Amino acid sequence: MPFAPFALQWRTPFPNPPNPTPVPAGVSRTYIPTPSGPLELLSAIPSNPSPIPPIFFAHGGFGCAEIWLQWMQFFCSKGIACYAMSYRGHGKSWYPSFLRMCFTTRGMMAGDLVAGIKFVEGLERERRKRSEDVKVILVAHSAGGGLSQYILSQGLLKVHAFCMCAAVPGFGSVAVYKFWSWMIPFHFPYRLFHPRHVLATTSQVKSAFFSPQIPLSSVRIFEKLLAPYESLLWPSQMLPSFVNPTALLSNIVGWNRSASSTKPNADKLLVLAAEYDVLCTPKVLLDAAERYMKAFSDMVRRNAILEEGGESEGVRFRVVPGVGHHLMNDVEWERGAEEIFEWLQTL
Repeated sequence: MPFAPFALQWRTPFPNPPNPTPVPAGVSRTYIPTPSGPLELLSAIPSNPSPIPPIFFAHGGFGCAEIWLQWMQFFCSKGIACYAMSYRGHGKSWYPSFLRMCFTTRGMMAGDLVAGIKFVEGLERERRKRSEDVKVILVAHSAGGGLSQYILSQGLLKVHAFCMCAAVPGFGSVAVYKFWSWMIPFHFPYRLFHPRHVLATTSQVKSAFFSPQIPLSSVRIFEKLLAPYESLLWPSQMLPSFVNPTALLSNIVGWNRSASSTKPNADKLLVLAAEYDVLCTPKVLLDAAERYMKAFSDMVRRNAILEEGGESEGVRFRVVPGVGHHLMNDVEWERGAEEIFEWLQTL
């Protein structure tokens, strides 16, 4: 084959963390201090804020904070404060060595995500001059969606609302890898067990992440954002079921409206699928949504959640047309952003 395994990156980036690159006007880059190393944080703060709580974006495998830039600018223009972080080994955060990254666990990645959200909660308390907690709206993509389900199910933090955006389901992710099942037995050993063995070429990235209409030139630009190597333990630890749906829903706050509220109870969990997603397909995510709906109904029946009007299933499921797995980077990226904005206005 023309693509040799040695063309992939095996060495830790230098400098570490990598030098920062320019970001659009209105977006700033800072770093979250952690005991392991600094983690990249991008922020977009509106000049005319709306009452909607801040959005925290969590990327998936090989992703980074910069994949969210278009959506950050979109929501910031609507008056919503936006934050996006890069976990260790991604974006402009610190990088473990190749082998150390390969054996980075789900728990370690979860620690980065929790540290990022808690850091932003502190920033927002200070910015809003409030003494009480400020909870974020968590929008999480792909394996980052799986990671987010894990931290909520484990009770590691609470959020105002949660959007699973083309997310790995917490009820087992074997089905997510069916698209690659025929490639892995050959490509994994051929590329010397490198984590990017199924995302080594532009055509592979396009077929897995995007809709058919995106041009290869756009995919090549996107490829520059992908991490050079990835954890093998993080996704493998999500192959079996790892979420308690009742525990997860319990760590989304504010289900119960006050008696004076004119709004019906909100669907505080949005499961967002993409029409052309070949990994977290609409069918896979519909199954996940239905499981969370059942858990919500059980909680209502046990009075764990009060549903005065009986107007909410607690979970909203939507399929965004015309986009692939990386719906925030596809040609028609606005469609997913508009679907989320419509949902935010109901919270």
